Amino acid sequence: MFKYKFDSNGYLNKFKARLCVRGDLQTTEKDNYAATLAIRYFRALMAMAAAFDLEIVQLDALHAFLNSDIDEEITVDAPPGYPSHSKVLLLQKALYGLKQAPLLWHNYLTRILINLGLKSLPGINCVLANDWMIFFFYVDDIILLYDKQNQSKFELFLANLQGEIDLRLMDEANWFLGIRIIRDRPRRRLWLCQDSYIDKVLAKFNLKPYSKTQAFTPFTEGLEPFDGKATADQIFAYQQRIGTVNFVAVMTRPDVAKICSILGQFLRNPGPRHLAAADRLISYLGRTKHLAIQYSNDVDDWDFDFKAHPLEIYSDAAFADNTDRKSSDGYLFMLFGGPIDWKASKQTTVTTSSTEAELLALSRTAKELIQWQRFFDRIDFKVNARLSILCDNAQTIRLLKQNGALLTTKLRHVDIHQHWLRQEVQQDKIDVEWVSTGEMKADGLTKPLPRQAFQRFIQQLNLQSIQAMPL
Repeated sequence: MFKYKFDSNGYLNKFKARLCVRGDLQTTEKDNYAATLAIRYFRALMAMAAAFDLEIVQLDALHAFLNSDIDEEITVDAPPGYPSHSKVLLLQKALYGLKQAPLLWHNYLTRILINLGLKSLPGINCVLANDWMIFFFYVDDIILLYDKQNQSKFELFLANLQGEIDLRLMDEANWFLGIRIIRDRPRRRLWLCQDSYIDKVLAKFNLKPYSKTQAFTPFTEGLEPFDGKATADQIFAYQQRIGTVNFVAVMTRPDVAKICSILGQFLRNPGPRHLAAADRLISYLGRTKHLAIQYSNDVDDWDFDFKAHPLEIYSDAAFADNTDRKSSDGYLFMLFGGPIDWKASKQTTVTTSSTEAELLALSRTAKELIQWQRFFDRIDFKVNARLSILCDNAQTIRLLKQNGALLTTKLRHVDIHQHWLRQEVQQDKIDVEWVSTGEMKADGLTKPLPRQAFQRFIQQLNLQSIQAMPL
């Protein structure tokens, strides 16, 4: 395989050749699933790095997969140009392309880190920690976080790690998984942006950011199922667009999560309006490519006292807003002023009231909150003792906090999930509080918003334009 490597300015700086195994021709009965880092933990750790002024060191594992020995006998044909003499070659290392190569590398790196004193976090993939450092990785991209007072400990750890693996120390941690990391350490601020990726999306589909003069929001109103039959080429073109922009929606741009959820419902049979809506979304992303998530330890940037409440949690639902009468819901987790976790989706069951839709949304948000509590506990990060989910439906909150007879009378058909949530609230394990609709930051995850309301949604998400900042 041959690849051209470009720098951050788009200039060619390396020609790369790699010998690969034809894993698509490989048959194996062994489990080859390799866990990867959940991007939401990356965002949370970046928020903490900004707030506590942590050192961010990035490492690149050179020829990562080649460190791992093969766990079974595998033979391959000789590569082109190599004198084979009618023989096959016996693999001794996990070459790229091998089905189990990512798993072998993951296990190899984890063993080394544990031997060096780090501990895995149960239930959290690719994140390890000790009492002074957090180490996380995505395949061969590695980032370490630690306080600068532990610099001598870091240097010793790095020397020991380099004794085991060939590593390249990056000058700065500027890129991770195609996300640009921008930092203002004196003000303890950090931004995550995908402007470079969005430029590639525009070029791929031959679109310009200002080609859609009305693309001040990503939404197209009145999308319904196509009553015709799309061709294979039309389906492929549409699926390519949605898959490409969905990557942005789940990584750094919660402002387009809802429209991606809507457009994703038409993947099997898109019509001309759906394709036009996808192009409008891409055009909007091009117009706003410099929007970045901002994390900050500046109290003036926060809406209320984050010293007591460093984590904001929002849950919202839109009742029966889909053509099949299913409701939409969404949740949003904010840490140090910026979003770290969000979801915009259609509920899987039909609800019979707005209260039931809100209960279903709250139940899912509460389960995510429990997962976040476990993560924070395992890295010894202290959040406020009693976390509250903010909801704008007062009736739903009353049903959760008041006596059981009211729930039985009003919503006898509500399933076990909502009864579980009420139990958690009654036992003070989870709290639910009311917030006005105007302050509901998850509102844009449940419904298309008009232009003025959508601009407020962007401000609530703390998406800032890095283009206008004196960095």
